[in-house]
Amino acid sequence: MAYATLRDMTVLMRHPIMIVRARLDPTVLDAFEDWHRKTHLPHVLDIPGIVSAFRVRASDPIAGAHLMGYTFEDETVVQAALSSEEAQVARRDWESWADQVYELSVEIYAPLAPLPIFQHHN
Repeated sequence: MAYATLRDMTVLMRHPIMIVRARLDPTVLDAFEDWHRKTHLPHVLDIPGIVSAFRVRASDPIAGAHLMGYTFEDETVVQAALSSEEAQVARRDWESWADQVYELSVEIYAPLAPLPIFQHHN
């Protein structure tokens, strides 16, 4: 697992990425991250179409914050990946942490193709 910097994000944006943000009780964060690394991450990487994962750490982290990114092969695999049986297994993993997570967001970002230049003639 690599740690991304802002400069790395331009390279990563050649492929769609899914960002998962979670805020947990800070007293369980170490246990959560151990579970994430040993149990959840292997399940996520089994999802067809997800090709890599990266952890993002802030220089001044918020207590209990956990931020992960997952890179998709390309935009054509996103829907199939998210609806796969492997994705269902990965989502079920979170059930054991439901009472410890007080914020959770999942966002998907995809690169945009260059926009055509339009000219207006009067």
